[in-house]
Amino acid sequence: MTSPHGYLVVGGDSLVGGGLFRALQRRGHNALTSTRRHDTVNDRRIHLDFESDTPFRMPAGIDYAFIVAAATNYDRCEKDPLAYRINVELIPRLVVSLLEQGVFVTFISTNSVFGGERPWPHEEDPHAPGIAYARQKDEAEKVIRAAVRHLKAEDRLNIVRLTKILDRDTSPLPNWFAAWKRREVVQPFSDLIFAPMTVRFVGEALATIGEQRIPGDLHLSGAENVSYVDFAASLARKLGVDERLIVPTTSEEKGVHIPFKPRYSGLGMRRTTALSGLMPQTIEDVASDLTRQHID
Repeated sequence: MTSPHGYLVVGGDSLVGGGLFRALQRRGHNALTSTRRHDTVNDRRIHLDFESDTPFRMPAGIDYAFIVAAATNYDRCEKDPLAYRINVELIPRLVVSLLEQGVFVTFISTNSVFGGERPWPHEEDPHAPGIAYARQKDEAEKVIRAAVRHLKAEDRLNIVRLTKILDRDTSPLPNWFAAWKRREVVQPFSDLIFAPMTVRFVGEALATIGEQRIPGDLHLSGAENVSYVDFAASLARKLGVDERLIVPTTSEEKGVHIPFKPRYSGLGMRRTTALSGLMPQTIEDVASDLTRQHID
């Protein structure tokens, strides 16, 4: 398809950013990614350093930006002051600059801003962030909203919150695949709940949101809150693996500290579905998608 619009993915080297960039290319869009490394610049990768005080100017023909870049490591967000500065000051500063240039912006946020104690929070529900990463994303949303109101640019911004995203190389999947190939057991955690989506699904969904230019708060989510044990069982069935090779355990039994263990991970998508037609990704589709990736 041809389009008069052009798209920039800031954070294109990330899991989400890479999936989104590939989806935009599959759809025939004029799409660029950004890099902070001068030695990796090419005709599809432009230099953008959000820590620089030099203002960034959007290239000609690009009128939409997806802001995927962030400091996402939970431990780093707790301990490193630069992570706070990236998430709460520098990335919002970039968003404001792009809005001032007339660009439509998608800012990627997280389900963790809701805290994980309420099932299926919808797009406009109140936040209850707990961990540092969630607090920083919540603060960033507030900073960006204030700027949007000041600029009267509410029609050129959406905030898209995501649940957990997987591909075949996301831990612990490579270890599971290798163990099952050797007919050895895996030990998924029964006390870790998530609502998984695949990078393919998220990339295509974000591309759709970009094409439709829907302002406001939006959600992308897996359709079910499941434990890693439930998920392993779904994946084993798709792969034809004997489910006796799944032996449940818990993070406490294994002595693994997990900083964010929500009771509920999934996001309500009522507004998003009504405006875009996008639906949550079912666990069956997640397992099928990952199985295809593994076989390919």
